[in-house]
Amino acid sequence: MASLGSGFRDSRPYAVVDVGSNTARLAVFEVTSAGGLRAAFESKEVPRLGEGVGEDRSLSDAAVRRGIDSLARFRRRLAAAGDPPAIAVATSAVRDAPNGAEFVARVRATTGFNLRILSGEEEARYAYLGVAGAWDLRSDTIVDLGGGSLQAVRTKGGVVDAAGSAPLGALRLTQAFLEHDPPKRRELEKLRVHVRDQMRRLPGTSSVRGRLFGVGGTIRCAARVSVDLSDYPLERVHGYPLTRRGLARVSRLLLPLDADERRRIPGVGGHRSDVIVAGLVVVDELMRRSGADELVVSATGIREGIAIEHAGVRVPAPAETLAWRSVTAEAGALGLSLPHGEAVRAVALELFEALAPRFAWGPSERLVLSVGAWMHDVGWTIDPWRHAKHSAYVLRHAAIHGMTHREVALASIVAYLHEGDPFPPQWNETFRAILDDEDLETARRLGALVFFAEALDGARPGIWIPRGTDRLVLKPESGRGARPSDRTVQRLRKPTRRALGLEVELDGR
Repeated sequence: MASLGSGFRDSRPYAVVDVGSNTARLAVFEVTSAGGLRAAFESKEVPRLGEGVGEDRSLSDAAVRRGIDSLARFRRRLAAAGDPPAIAVATSAVRDAPNGAEFVARVRATTGFNLRILSGEEEARYAYLGVAGAWDLRSDTIVDLGGGSLQAVRTKGGVVDAAGSAPLGALRLTQAFLEHDPPKRRELEKLRVHVRDQMRRLPGTSSVRGRLFGVGGTIRCAARVSVDLSDYPLERVHGYPLTRRGLARVSRLLLPLDADERRRIPGVGGHRSDVIVAGLVVVDELMRRSGADELVVSATGIREGIAIEHAGVRVPAPAETLAWRSVTAEAGALGLSLPHGEAVRAVALELFEALAPRFAWGPSERLVLSVGAWMHDVGWTIDPWRHAKHSAYVLRHAAIHGMTHREVALASIVAYLHEGDPFPPQWNETFRAILDDEDLETARRLGALVFFAEALDGARPGIWIPRGTDRLVLKPESGRGARPSDRTVQRLRKPTRRALGLEVELDGR
């Protein structure tokens, strides 16, 4: 994995400022030598530049003042963080405004930020880069729903095949169609007709061939509400599969409420409670048009895409590469030493390759094993005496990329089991929404591989499973570390027999 660290720019912090139609966001990023991206600091303002625009989409005086005040606060926060260099962009509200250039000039004079106005196609491209930095894209579709516009990108072989933008942002549509709160049925129907018409002109939104990825605050909000309603076992929206059924459940809850009532629903928040309804309509129509049964929520988007471009990180990339990059970022933040994890992974992978045909393991299980091995000791930074439990917790919450929620849950269990502890029986029900019985058995087996690799304590014997037998033979070889002790072999026998159905032998003895 060391070769992945070449070719990236220096890791000095730099900031990205993203000024949208509803919110403005600031993120300070650091990049590891492996290309792992980590947000060291984040801040959000709600200037609502798209609120109260004129008939020609001009920014109102009040919106301009709110925008400048928000960016001035960002400037002060950056000064307190050491004043790293900043890349600042503006999207739909400023792009569509006849007085957008005037706003940019006032921002530069007042705050020093040199806002670059992105075209719809550029905004779509940065959303693609942000998602490609977290997912091994193939022939998939990415949508980015903001306050002023909806971007769509269709990929082929992981690269952009078609991209476009449409004026279908949640704030814009709320102001144009929803006069009442809660909205009248006729208003919602009129909104749906408009959304359908606009989507016909948007490339990439029909007949999704692969996965459908969703970016943006409205989509994350819907996912948070869905997670809460379903008692989902992972408290994270990144990677959450928002199904049509889940979206319908969220809509049934939120549409009859007014903004004040929506604000009190966990996951909604005050700055989105009055625009979430229009956003839900857009997502619903998008899923209907695309034929997708679910939308995978990505917490990475335009800001991460800008950071990826600035750092020179290569995308698209395989899932294991994406995972390694993010593991290095998490390790730096948590003080985890990775050489031990990589050494354990190397031995565990030898076992994996020997056993993969027996258990029908593939790339997904290999990814789970790799992440579980790299991160198995991260819990030491919290509590050395119960570090396996804390390692499992960190893995469920860490920003490890390239992994589905199933794979995250499996890796978490693998890390928990690396000390040889028994599988907590309550986890059979805890993870039932994500893992079935076969998955749980896979987690037990992969956990046994990490336990096996760590128990060898630096020894690297050759591993041989004679064909047609249930024997796992360790054959010491010169140049591969110390010979395993008889005590170590004895320690390995019972858990290996229990988890893998194999008898451990040393030199065939």
